[in-house]
Amino acid sequence: MTIDNFVHQLAEEAERILKDISFINVKKQQVPIKGYPYELPLAMIRAGWGEGEEIGSEEELFPYILVQISDIDYEEEEALAKVWILMGVYDEDPQMSGWTNITAAVERLVNRFRVNSVLMDYYYCDRQMKVAYPEQGDWPHFFAGIEMTWHLPVLEPNL
Repeated sequence: MTIDNFVHQLAEEAERILKDISFINVKKQQVPIKGYPYELPLAMIRAGWGEGEEIGSEEELFPYILVQISDIDYEEEEALAKVWILMGVYDEDPQMSGWTNITAAVERLVNRFRVNSVLMDYYYCDRQMKVAYPEQGDWPHFFAGIEMTWHLPVLEPNL
């Protein structure tokens, strides 16, 4: 029940929720979306520390989900964490179907956590969420983010 465990579990849950949406990578292959805690592992993979084959650019990591915590407020019996689930989708379709995929992914994630706000019996989120899209498009890249507030248990300190 640590913050690190929470971030990893949320990234895995987002992957599971979106596993049947058909995403395209830069090689024009259908692939599942990959979740990452904290940040994209670009520097680590380039250094040979990450998973999979060597990559040359962030573009090769599309489609992806990032789970990031922006801040945590510790209270008496719990901690309130502001969490962003950020998504990047790649799609060269001139019909802009990348927007279809990313909005479907956002809706599915929001609906999952508004209907069932609990993750692993330890963590739960507020039903109020904020979705953000970029002001300007960057075809063939599509981005979106969901801001959420999560309630995390506070472990008793050993003094």
